[in-house]
Amino acid sequence: MTSSIGSLIQEQKQRQRLENELTIAREVQTQLFPQTFPCVPGVNIEAVCRAARVVSGDYYDFFELTPTQVVLAIADISGKGISAALLMASLQAALRSQMFTPGSENLSTAELVWRLNNHLVRNTGDDRFATFFLAVYDSSRRLLRYTNAGHLPALCVCHGETHRLEAGGMVLGVVENYQYEEGSHVVAPGTLLIGYSDGLIEPENVYGEQFGIHRLEQAAIRVQGAALRAVVDSLMSAAEEWAGTPEQADDMTVIVARLG
Repeated sequence: MTSSIGSLIQEQKQRQRLENELTIAREVQTQLFPQTFPCVPGVNIEAVCRAARVVSGDYYDFFELTPTQVVLAIADISGKGISAALLMASLQAALRSQMFTPGSENLSTAELVWRLNNHLVRNTGDDRFATFFLAVYDSSRRLLRYTNAGHLPALCVCHGETHRLEAGGMVLGVVENYQYEEGSHVVAPGTLLIGYSDGLIEPENVYGEQFGIHRLEQAAIRVQGAALRAVVDSLMSAAEEWAGTPEQADDMTVIVARLG
């Protein structure tokens, strides 16, 4: 009897410890998201991270680099809970440190991602990594430069068509000095840039079929002219309707920018 009560007490303590860890991780994740919007002409941004029951490593960021340039980023950190939140904090700090170093506005996104990759390789364990998408948009030239480090391809949506932003390379934190590529895209006025996490495209219907990128593209085309918050809500609703339930297995993150 005594041992049984002791086991119950230990289980309760363990459960409480895990709940506290999840609370801390969620608070870290929430505080890392940007609290203000950049004031760059021709740029409007909306973003949402809809939490699942278990804290994952979804992260997004955006900020003004120069009066005509804005930085947008989205990442998915390996792992769950407090360990993912701490790696997320490290990545966010490294990104902002690199971007606000004098002269960084003249560097390619490939160079910037190369530096972030080396930072993670040198400061994290062998089993930790992150998918990462970084974009710099120059409103004076309507030029979007980007590097995709193993993340799901961001989408440019315009005039009923989508363009997947795939140039880049492997995930961050695995191979030191890996050489990344920079892609570029001249955007037409009103183009939507959509970044997202796997939680948006992996919901399955009753037949085990995932929502997928193609259906996401179709949903984005249908709402490309809507207000940005309506775009975000519509994309999330489309994934939920496909699954037939609002229950989430993973965090669902979307960042949408109207450019030009």
